[in-house]
This record gives sequence, C-alpha cells and structure tokens, in this order.
Amino acid sequence: MPIHDWTRTYAGAFHAFHLAWIAELQRALNAGLLPRGYYALGEQVVGGAVPDVLAPDRRGAAGTASGGAPLEAEAAAASAYPTATITAVAEAPRYPPRPRVVAVRHRSGDRLVALIDIVSPGNQSDAAEVGALVEKTVVALSKRIHVLLIDLHPPGSFDPLGLHNLVWAELDQAPVKVPVDRPLAFVSYLARGRVESFIEPRAVGERLPDMPLFLGPALHVTVPLEATYGAAFASLPAHLREELERPL
Repeated sequence: MPIHDWTRTYAGAFHAFHLAWIAELQRALNAGLLPRGYYALGEQVVGGAVPDVLAPDRRGAAGTASGGAPLEAEAAAASAYPTATITAVAEAPRYPPRPRVVAVRHRSGDRLVALIDIVSPGNQSDAAEVGALVEKTVVALSKRIHVLLIDLHPPGSFDPLGLHNLVWAELDQAPVKVPVDRPLAFVSYLARGRVESFIEPRAVGERLPDMPLFLGPALHVTVPLEATYGAAFASLPAHLREELERPL
C-alpha cells in the first residue's frame, strides 16, 4: 500500500490511525516475529516517556530466554546484517548531560531493549514537542536501547532537516544528506556504544519499507511496516479512507 498524504486530513484522523497501527505492530511482533523470551507492548510509560511499542527482553541472568533455551542459538539464527538506502555511524557519540534518576523495576528482571516510535503531527507542532521527542530518542540510545523511528510527515519549521538530523546533532554528529524529494523517514538505530543508523527515505505514494528492529548487536527482526500499515488503514471509517485516497 502506498503511503498516504496525512497532511490532507485532520490530526484526529491520524491519531486514530496511529492507535490502530500500534495494535497491528504489537500483534505482528507477538505472533511469532520476536524470538522466544521477547514480547512487545503498546503505549507503556518508560521513565516519563511514552514510546508506541516496547520490546522488553525476558531473559534471565544466565543468558537464557524465559522458556529456558539458550539465547546464543537465537542470535546465531538472526537474519543477515541489514542494509539501507542511507547509513550513518556515530563512532563516539557525545551525549548531552541528563538528569540522573533512580529506576525501580520488578524483580522479574524484565529489561527494555527496543522501542518503536511513530511520529504524530503534535510531535512537530512546536519546539518543545520536537525537543521532547528528540530527547526521548537520545536518552534511549544512551542507555543502549535500540529505536525504530517512523515519520510519515514532511519536515517542518522546527525540524527543517528532518528528525534524524536533530537526533544526530544531539549526538554531536554532522548532518546526513537526505533527498529533498523523499522527505518521509524510517530510521532504525542500533545502539552499542557507537550508534548505527539505517535510513530509508520515502515520498507520499511510495510503498513503506520493512525495517529492522534491533534486539542486540547480533540480533534483529524485520518489522512488517507495509502489511501492518495496510491493516491499520483498512480499519479506518470509509469516509476517511476515501478522503486520503481521492486523487488530487
């Protein structure tokens, strides 16, 4: 399914779609896409931030999944290292100083390893909202939590070079050149001391890429963005679908 021009409708319509897409992503990840010992939950609060989909890891201290199977076998079965249209690496990212906090967790040992964030129009509505989104992403990366950032909206006055370059600037990195005629961005971050970014630029009317979601340096799954986007879009009321699919 081609990407729709979400600027043609109101923010509430995208919010409804956003919620439906979160549910579809959670369903796909938990239906066998994630390795044993991992699970995804939608809209869980983490340290004050609200990512859209979380992928905590339920392995124990001995390096085994919740079912007892060694995770080394799962890592060895991971698919080949992903590629992307644009890649950039921050070899020695310089993280801005952040407030120190005390985190209280349940003794089960559930550990957050990755998150998926779908950008909403409100995230780009003013400098404070953009800053909060960028900070949430940078803090996650500083904790070696991998991130998949999905932005179906063109850059605005508060992110003229795109959200990825705001994240990259926070890591003290030079801007990444992206094609101006493909302003929508899908970015997967692998955080392991250095930060690797896998960027797929797209334009309205193009199909969504399926993107890697890293669970560790040697383990990732491919998230079916195309299929889950289509399922979420199909759940919208007919008049909203017709509005977005109507030729210009």
